[in-house]
Amino acid sequence: MDESVKVILKKLDDIDSRLKNLEGPDASPATKAEVKKVERDALFSKAVEVMDKIDEMSSKQLSDALKIDVKRVETIMDQLEAAGLGTCYTKEV
Repeated sequence: MDESVKVILKKLDDIDSRLKNLEGPDASPATKAEVKKVERDALFSKAVEVMDKIDEMSSKQLSDALKIDVKRVETIMDQLEAAGLGTCYTKEV
């Protein structure tokens, strides 16, 4: 795995930790129960590596690169966007 990808994943983990700390000890148990951790796809880090090499990528291009269906790629791309690693992308049918 490329060193820059490792740095990005480390920063994402740091962000997750900071968000958990924002909940604070005074957050109600109901609030903590409602907050669920967003699970990342198993190919999330591989997608980061692929997208790191290409400036703009459609879901079809990432699908071809990862050799998975477009629907799963769109889920991964949504996760990337939520993590701040990608912005608007082209969904292809």
